[in-house]
Amino acid sequence: MTPVTQPPRLFTLRLWQAASPDDPAMLEWRGKVQSLPDGEAYYFRDWPGMIRYLEMMLGVEPAASTASESHTE
Repeated sequence: MTPVTQPPRLFTLRLWQAASPDDPAMLEWRGKVQSLPDGEAYYFRDWPGMIRYLEMMLGVEPAASTASESHTE
């Protein structure tokens, strides 16, 4: 039997550095992943957060993570 595949999805990924809330002298990477063309977007502060949101957007079983992120649409 042939596995069922989903149609391709397009995302944008934006990364930037910002001051850490715990230590303003220290920079940390932050990011935003956005689904196109619908615009659904998630902000994250670490790689596990990015992966969890991508998995959620793709409809696959999410990975465990303890990161704090926010959601906007």
